[in-house]
Amino acid sequence: MTPQDFVNKLNDLFKSPTYPRYYRLEHGRKYIRVVCTTVGSSAYCFLDFEGNVYKAAGWKVPAKGVRATLATLDMSTVDQYGSWLYRK
Repeated sequence: MTPQDFVNKLNDLFKSPTYPRYYRLEHGRKYIRVVCTTVGSSAYCFLDFEGNVYKAAGWKVPAKGVRATLATLDMSTVDQYGSWLYRK
């Protein structure tokens, strides 16, 4: 799955007419930031150019450690709050 496919699936899964939520990509030098926009914007997660998914530690920095890969990601485990990105 490409990063754009991932964002398209997020937008399809979590669209709501009462609480609009929109996901988009912002490309950087090392990472691609997935931004969630509702009233404001927040970093949902980070992707590297190899397809690894990282939890966001803040607006500019991902947390250490790969949490998933786009190639093996099961979209049924993904939620809109990012709890699937925590280590178990």
